[in-house]
Amino acid sequence: MRGQDAIGIGLSGLCLVHCLALPVLISLGPALAWMENEWVHLGLAGLALVVTVNAMRAWPRRTTGVLLKTVALTGLGLLFFGALADITELAERAVTVVGACMLALSHATAWYHLSRHGRMHRH
Repeated sequence: MRGQDAIGIGLSGLCLVHCLALPVLISLGPALAWMENEWVHLGLAGLALVVTVNAMRAWPRRTTGVLLKTVALTGLGLLFFGALADITELAERAVTVVGACMLALSHATAWYHLSRHGRMHRH
């Protein structure tokens, strides 16, 4: 499932670009304003959910895997909270960035362990 982790890392990066670069891009042209719609945020979170759940099937059930799954699911929860909660735009960006970073970290760690060891350590 290393490919799923790579896709997960890429999606997390895309999410970060969407959240952090979007204000600059929108100021450059109204044609990009559609990216500010909530359906874009919710769509990216949904895609992240599908990729992450698929990738987690290769993660072990013991200590390392449980910790990674907890970080990944917390990150996903933050992505969906940012997309669905009625909070300020600044809070939405902060929550989403933290969630995307947690998700990317869990995928990167899983990818590292799986590619280095062929499986994750089962402490």
